[in-house]
Amino acid sequence: MPTLRRVRPRTAGEEADRLSALPEELIRLILSKLGTRAALSTAVLARRWARIPRELPAFDFRVRDVLAPEYERTVALRARNLPRDEDVGRMLDGLVASCERATMKAFVDGIAGFLEADGGRAHRSAKTLRLEFFETRDVGVVDRLIATAVAAWGVEEVEVVVRPAYTCDEDVPPAYSLRLKEDGHRSRVRSLTLGNCMVPPQLQRYDALTTLVLRDMAASTPVDVYERVFSQCTRLQVLHLTFCCCLEDWLVVDAPCSEIRELVVEACSFLVIELRNLPMLARLACLTNTVEIVFGSVPCLTHTNLTFFVEQEFVDSPPPHTELEQFLGTSPSTMENLVIRFTGPRRWVQAECIDNQLFALKRLLVADLPSNWDATLPRLLLMAAPSLEVLHIHVAHSDIEPQAFGVIWTKTSQEQQYPTSNLKELVMVGFTQQLHLHHMEFLKYVVSECTALQRLVLLKDGHVRYNGLWDWDMQHECRCWSDKDKRAVRRMIKSGSSPLVQLVLG
Repeated sequence: MPTLRRVRPRTAGEEADRLSALPEELIRLILSKLGTRAALSTAVLARRWARIPRELPAFDFRVRDVLAPEYERTVALRARNLPRDEDVGRMLDGLVASCERATMKAFVDGIAGFLEADGGRAHRSAKTLRLEFFETRDVGVVDRLIATAVAAWGVEEVEVVVRPAYTCDEDVPPAYSLRLKEDGHRSRVRSLTLGNCMVPPQLQRYDALTTLVLRDMAASTPVDVYERVFSQCTRLQVLHLTFCCCLEDWLVVDAPCSEIRELVVEACSFLVIELRNLPMLARLACLTNTVEIVFGSVPCLTHTNLTFFVEQEFVDSPPPHTELEQFLGTSPSTMENLVIRFTGPRRWVQAECIDNQLFALKRLLVADLPSNWDATLPRLLLMAAPSLEVLHIHVAHSDIEPQAFGVIWTKTSQEQQYPTSNLKELVMVGFTQQLHLHHMEFLKYVVSECTALQRLVLLKDGHVRYNGLWDWDMQHECRCWSDKDKRAVRRMIKSGSSPLVQLVLG
């Protein structure tokens, strides 16, 4: 008679051993797919998981991840001055402030516990460290985290964003400044992003720094802080200034030893940026029309992105919007790639002429034109760029008609002086032959004057897909053309000086 063996039930600990038995390569793969909080929380699943080094691409410690859901909703209500009852409003403000203090305490305690895990000897590896926290006096643990990440974990990219408290005074300058005392630590940081922080006073000692992003700089920031970034960070190659304010309106960039190749300025308070000497600058983006760019020595500039936004209302005369004319009139002759975008309810461009010829320009995008756009602007640009090969025009259809759009164009003599015979491709997205007959006149001008034209694309609907700031693709949706419209376009094209290789109607 066979002997019966009693099967002992498995305990919870033994069930957990199945996770510990997984191959280390699989555990590492699982951890790499998780966010910072989730990856660190897996240490409670099994002891073996806790001992495996967290080789994450980035460590993210953001205060928003631990905020109560009610916080954002309450702040949104108070931003709309709701509720109207003052007593209730003061009570909600107190709750918001209390939530911020409690969240920061939990945030600081969590980082301290993270640093002290396994007696501070935990094996970790990451390339990027991202921090977001409310303004606090307890910054010692933040400094210790950054120093440990750079010195021991191999972090090369650091992002620090100080989130203003809801009840703070907007005029109060930020109090946090990055502190890395040892030169060896500074030399390991290659990318640095600072949001609502003070710029380190000895930024030149970060001698390996190649990318710097400054965001939400206080209005009390002296202009020499920005000027020192250009002149002292000699290894810097990429600089982004976003929502940066300053005590002065005029920023002078005179950095003959600078290696900056990319400069992006967005929504800053500067009125004038004078690029007196920036020898390696190749890519420039000015995403606000409040900044006037004055060019000095920028011999390598080839790629440019300009965005113009006009919201003021001008009753008696067109707005004094001359930034485009000023830019094109003084831009360096090396520029090869240009993006021009128009946004805002009033889209006026006052450009009587372009005195400077854009001899190197080969690719041009004029985007977000309103439905009542004036064909004079692209025609003027065509005449100023004799080497232009690709011209893309995007008309943004909208149910709301723009309040105004216009171009003052006077010097027609340029038409014969600078023929545009090198244009090979013209793409027009948002082409509506019925709305504006002068668009057809523009096409007739292109077909007759541009003898090298090989490809003409006329699309009724579509959009621009941007590949970064200086490259783009024209995306379209197929729309049926009537036979009458097709015949009109083809008849006009046949009247040109040379036959087209390709015609696309969509």
